[in-house]
Amino acid sequence: MANKRKEIRLNLHFLALFTLLTLPGTLFAETSEQRALDAIQQKYEKVSTFEANFTQESYVKMMNQTQSVKGTVKIKKPGKMKWVYGAPDTQTLISDGKTLWLYVPEEEQATKVPVESIYSSNTPALFLAGKGKLTRSFNVESVNEENKNILVTLVPKNEDQSLARLVLYANKKNYQITGSTVYDKLGNKTEIRFSRIRINREIPEEQFQLKTPPGVEILDYTQTP
Repeated sequence: MANKRKEIRLNLHFLALFTLLTLPGTLFAETSEQRALDAIQQKYEKVSTFEANFTQESYVKMMNQTQSVKGTVKIKKPGKMKWVYGAPDTQTLISDGKTLWLYVPEEEQATKVPVESIYSSNTPALFLAGKGKLTRSFNVESVNEENKNILVTLVPKNEDQSLARLVLYANKKNYQITGSTVYDKLGNKTEIRFSRIRINREIPEEQFQLKTPPGVEILDYTQTP
């Protein structure tokens, strides 16, 4: 069960956080929806680093549980990231663009996997490594406004993907991404909302390298054929 929880945790994290690293193009006509998407795209292209506090709420269907957690995130294009999750499920998720680490202090264990092994060639994990094009895998279903946000709903073109639908949120005034909600085909849902957003501040490279204390078990899957 512990390994299953870890697999679910990795998948939910990956599905939720790739939206910060790439944005879709679209085939909309020149409409208000298209103008909103263009503005979000232009804002995104000017972002080289992203830092924020976040609140994440995940519903895991097989456990029939909703888990809420707060933490901090640092992202540096292309594909480098560091997510630090607080109680009750304290953990650190780090990627240098090629390797993904999940460190769980309570379990005294760190899992190391290649980024590209998480999903197939048409899925979001490749975008964390700076490969692929989102428009090859996703269609823009709708663009709507809700309160202070613009909501962009994306659906996968490939029915084999585990991702069923994703909603991307952006601030209506400055078009900054403020969060996302991800739905998968197993009935799981993960929502992330960001606060205290800081962009384009220098982030040292060592922030994206995992350092664990002595005695931590390393599960290395990067050498597995």
